[in-house]
Amino acid sequence: MAVRFWELYEETKDQFRLKIIAGKAGMDTVVSWVHMLEDEMIVSRFHGEELAITTGMKAVKPGWLLKLVQKMAEDDCAGIILNTGMYLESIPEEVVVWCETHNFPLLEMPWEFSITELIQAYCMRIIDQQQFEKKIGNAFRDVIQGRVSEENIKQVLGERYDIEGSFKVFCICVKKTMEDELNYNQAVIKLENLFGLWKGNDKINASYGLIRMEDFLVLILNNRKEKQYRELPNQIVQSFSYFAREKRFYLGIGPDISYIENLSASYKKARTAMKMSMGTGRAIIDFEEMGFFKILFSVEDTDILTSYAEEMIGPLEAYDAAHGSSYMNTLRSYIKNDRSLIRVAEDTYTHRNTVNYRIQNIKKILNCELSDVEELFPFQVAFYIRDMSKKNV
Repeated sequence: MAVRFWELYEETKDQFRLKIIAGKAGMDTVVSWVHMLEDEMIVSRFHGEELAITTGMKAVKPGWLLKLVQKMAEDDCAGIILNTGMYLESIPEEVVVWCETHNFPLLEMPWEFSITELIQAYCMRIIDQQQFEKKIGNAFRDVIQGRVSEENIKQVLGERYDIEGSFKVFCICVKKTMEDELNYNQAVIKLENLFGLWKGNDKINASYGLIRMEDFLVLILNNRKEKQYRELPNQIVQSFSYFAREKRFYLGIGPDISYIENLSASYKKARTAMKMSMGTGRAIIDFEEMGFFKILFSVEDTDILTSYAEEMIGPLEAYDAAHGSSYMNTLRSYIKNDRSLIRVAEDTYTHRNTVNYRIQNIKKILNCELSDVEELFPFQVAFYIRDMSKKNV
C-alpha cells in the first residue's frame, strides 16, 4: 500500500500548521512524490500523483492559480499546498469552489513554515514506505512461490493482513516497450488508487498487496467484499486502458481461498488464467470459468503439448503442404459442426459431395474413423494447442 495524501497530512498537520481548504474527499489518493512548483509549465513534466507546493509567486496574474489547479487535476496530480503570507495573502474564492467541486485537495501552510522542511519530511516518508513495501513484497513473493515461513507470515504479513481470512489473486501482464515505461507506471498508480483506507468513500476498502514479478504484476486482495470483486476486473482494465486499447493487456483471476498458507494455489491458478488470456487475446480470464483449458494452460512443459499436437494432426498438415489441399480446415469444421456434412458444406462454401470425399480421405490419412465425439476429441485438443502456440508467438 503506497502513501496516501491524508496520511501525510495527519502525520504533519500540527508540525507545519496545515489546514484543509477544499477537496478533502480527494485526499485518499496515492502520493508518488513532492515538488516545489512556481511555474505551471513544470506540471507537464510530472509523472502522475505528484503533490505540489507553491508560494504563488505568479498568482498576481489573474486566473493563474485556477488554471494551475485545473491543469494539475487534469494530469492526475495528488493535490496542492499553498504557502500563504508572502506572495499569496488569500486564496481566491473561485479556486476554493473549483477544488471543492472537483474533489481536488487544496491545503494551506503559513509562510513562516519552511517549504524545504516539509518537502524533505514528505519525501523521506515516501522513501520509507517504499522500503516497507519492498519488505512486504518479498514476503508475499516467498508465500506465493511456496516458500512459506512462519517469520514471513506472522511477523511481516501478519501486521497488516488477516492471515486467517480470505484471499484472491489477480495476475496482470502488459506487453510493453521501454518507451511505455511512463504509461505503465502511471497505470500502476491508477490501479493503487482503486483502493482506499478511508471508510465510507467510493473506493475499495480492502487490504491489498501489489507485487512486481519479472514480467507481470500480482495483485492480492484480503477479505474483499463480493460486490467489490464483481466490479474490480473491469476497473483494473480501465486502469491500464492505454494498453487495453492496443490489445496488450492480459488479466488472470484466481479462485477464492482461505488462510494465507493456501495463497500459492490461488496464485498458480491466476497465472494459468493469465496465460490463457495471453493465448486467446481475451483481456480477462477467470480460472473458474476455463473448463477444459485449465488442464492445457496448466502444463508447464509446452514441448509435451507441441509433441502431442504434432502426433495427432501432423500427418494431415503434411498432406496439405504436399498437395495444396485444405484438409486441416475441413477437419476443424467437421469437429465444430458435430460431424454434420451439410453444416460443414455451408461453413466451408463447399458442395456436400466434396466434403464427404475429403472426410473419407482424412479418415485414411489419420487412420481413424472419426465416428463419435470420443474419437474427435483428441484432434480438437490438438487444434487448441496449435491455436495457443500461434497466439503466444
